[in-house]
Amino acid sequence: MTPVLDIKNARKAYSEILALNNVSFSIEASQIVTLLGPNGAGKSTLIRSISTLETLDEGTITIGEFDVCENPSRSREQFGYAGQDSALDKVLTGHEFMRFQAGLVHLKKGDIIARVDELLERFKLTDAAHRAIETYSGGMKRRLDLAASLMHNPKLLILDEPSSGLDYESRRELWKLLLELKREGTAILLATHDFEEAEVLADKAVLMAKGNLCGFAPPQELCDDLGEWIIGVSLSPHPREGDREQLADLFGAAPGKVMPENPQFAEYAMALPANTKPDSGGDWSDYLTQRAATKGLKIHGLAMRRPTLADAYLASTCEVNNEL
Repeated sequence: MTPVLDIKNARKAYSEILALNNVSFSIEASQIVTLLGPNGAGKSTLIRSISTLETLDEGTITIGEFDVCENPSRSREQFGYAGQDSALDKVLTGHEFMRFQAGLVHLKKGDIIARVDELLERFKLTDAAHRAIETYSGGMKRRLDLAASLMHNPKLLILDEPSSGLDYESRRELWKLLLELKREGTAILLATHDFEEAEVLADKAVLMAKGNLCGFAPPQELCDDLGEWIIGVSLSPHPREGDREQLADLFGAAPGKVMPENPQFAEYAMALPANTKPDSGGDWSDYLTQRAATKGLKIHGLAMRRPTLADAYLASTCEVNNEL
């Protein structure tokens, strides 16, 4: 199957800053891919490059059959975009704004009203269609922005922080709409800081840090690759000097990956591979408790949990971010 979006070895630098470092991944029809990473990870540069607003220094981006650098005009016909900062004109009514958007994407004049009414109904905005946008709630504005991005039936939908600022019910309603679009064949690239959103929606997640692609796989696969369990131990309720070194010694030669330190917590945590046990047998909590007693350490807290996508992100990007 030909990808709807295909990114190969994308590289972009601004003076001394490498914003994209050989990033490669693809999205197929009926697939949601989330783009995860903090500010400065390269998400915005990548989205601007896909949207033809930036030109790569190296590499290619193809939407359908069109290279965005060689054929930017035809490429723009293939995608819809809804950004974090809404482009809505608050003075217009919802219906007026949608008609304006239809003109921007060169919809045939005779098709505009029917398409506008269809989208407003689908996004549950018919009753508010002739009210000024400034009277809309945050959720309504986000739905209107999303409806406008779909005016020309794009193959690819690019969303930048679509649920930012929404209350929980509005977020859930938005997620339902995105899953409906996916089932209808739309490919969706969704940039987000929200790991819960990614776990709910993503078929695959792109993990980015400082311009580098640090992981690209289904969320559960990323979690499974990290380990079966994460076990964390603390010696006090708050971080203290020397505790981390004592806890590292407590784990000894335990297999697995040490999780990045969180300066807010005193926990030392390690992701343990599946089907591993201490040499003494039993489980890891007993092993660590016994070792602590032998070393004269008093454990304040000990907990085991399943890895989350947030854990997978931190573990995948810690080397790039120098967090260990």
